[in-house]
Amino acid sequence: MTAAKIDSSLKTRIRSVAIFAPIVLIVIYAGGPAFTVMMAIGAGIGAWEWSRMVTHNAHPPRHLAHASAVATGVATATAGMVDSPLPSFCFLLALCFLVFCYNFSKKGPKAGLLIFGLLYVGFSMIMMIWLRNAHGDMQGLFHMITLLFIVWASDSCAYFTGRTFGGPKLAPKISPKKTWSGFLGSSVGAGIVAALLACPPVLEKFSVHTIGNWGWLGYFVLGFIMAMFGQVGDLFISIFKRKFGVKDTGTLIPGHGGILDRIDALLLVALLFGVLTGVVGG
Repeated sequence: MTAAKIDSSLKTRIRSVAIFAPIVLIVIYAGGPAFTVMMAIGAGIGAWEWSRMVTHNAHPPRHLAHASAVATGVATATAGMVDSPLPSFCFLLALCFLVFCYNFSKKGPKAGLLIFGLLYVGFSMIMMIWLRNAHGDMQGLFHMITLLFIVWASDSCAYFTGRTFGGPKLAPKISPKKTWSGFLGSSVGAGIVAALLACPPVLEKFSVHTIGNWGWLGYFVLGFIMAMFGQVGDLFISIFKRKFGVKDTGTLIPGHGGILDRIDALLLVALLFGVLTGVVGG
């Protein structure tokens, strides 16, 4: 790729971030119905991208991708109406069964992988709605900020430490640019950021608490481990993109690809962070 093309691609990515990031952050700060709607739309788009990807080169029924998007988006939206993620997940299961039946009745391709992806995307989004909206305004915002900062720190530190130190490749057949140095740097960086968020002055300033009332050391370990799962989540989506010969899952965000290309790490981390919060108390 020429320098001009690289520069053009970088400018496109920066413009996309400048447009979308403020909107997303404002909605996260607002919480409530606005956040629920944004996540439901994101879940629907993510489900549509997943459906299109796993049926690539197959002959799916005409409206399968649309049915997948609607089912996942509608089920996700119900998470804003309940105090637990489980009812919405059960509703998602029921709607996915209808999608399965529709695909079967139209003699579509095997739908196991399709349904798995809809549940994965949908439940992760449901978890984020629960984390943001079911724990009080500031407490829910703190949980979401912690989750996002862990993922962002993980991605940024993986990129910079990988480029600086290089070394052995992490998974060359799946993601040739990822290195073990980046993997370690990702975890250390995310651990430090999580520990800073759990410092007493921060907690006192905003009148919030950590999950399980863990201290900064516990949150360092949390960030360290969650960053590892974030890298796994990234590789997980990459496996399927390579399997089905897809460069990007979509074209929604210029320079970045689709929704799943941007939140691949976030989906798995949100799922685990939400489960942990439910188990130890948030």
